Amino acid sequence: MQSELHDSMHKGMDTTKGAMEQVESIPANVYYGGVVGAIIVSAALMMMGKRNLGLFVGLWPPTILNLAVFAKQLRPSREMSRMEHGM
Repeated sequence: MQSELHDSMHKGMDTTKGAMEQVESIPANVYYGGVVGAIIVSAALMMMGKRNLGLFVGLWPPTILNLAVFAKQLRPSREMSRMEHGM
């Protein structure tokens, strides 16, 4: 039982580490493109009379920008990891 719990926790840590590495590898321009795209789509939906959907899509840019800030904060940790391993 103890071993299964340890294996499960270790597997979860590997999954989290893999997800973090994927987030770190996304260039900043992708986030900015997503923000601009969401604003344009939101404006288009509003002009087409789909107000609720336009508002919903209009809430995406702050979330995308927060993801960009999160990714930017992770990059120094990746650089430190490389320095520690002598890469």
